[in-house]
Amino acid sequence: MILAFAHPGIVVPDLEKAIEFYSKMFGFRVIGNEGWEDSAAYDQAIGLTGSAAKGVIMAGHNCHIEIFEYSAPKPTIDPPGTFLAHETGIRHIAFYVDDAQKELDRLIALGGSALGSLPEGGGAVYARDPFGNMIELCQIPSPEENPTQLPGVSTLGDFDGSP
Repeated sequence: MILAFAHPGIVVPDLEKAIEFYSKMFGFRVIGNEGWEDSAAYDQAIGLTGSAAKGVIMAGHNCHIEIFEYSAPKPTIDPPGTFLAHETGIRHIAFYVDDAQKELDRLIALGGSALGSLPEGGGAVYARDPFGNMIELCQIPSPEENPTQLPGVSTLGDFDGSP
């Protein structure tokens, strides 16, 4: 039985910078640390050989994110900043916001960048975090998509980020 969506996993080249960005931009807070080196169990679980990483799990508004900085093995593909929205695979994470333009401006001030611009009357825009990962900032488009309609979510905006 599926219980719930757990988290997206984000791989970055600088864990501390990522923690700072996701804390300041989205109010996430670290709730757990993880790391390994030369672990047969981790290698078996993630399908790598000789892996080493440090990471955190962070809690935010009705969700978690997991962020890792790998020291081994070395990446084998281009960094995410080279990918565009149409590429195959999971391509962005989205956050509901009350004012997409205001939050885009804040994201840029915190070291991110805009991929698009907010269309007249539009409520969504794509951007990148400081590492090139795509983020969608979107206003709630319809009552049916309001996250308070999801099982287990009763309110929005009451997460204060404290432990």
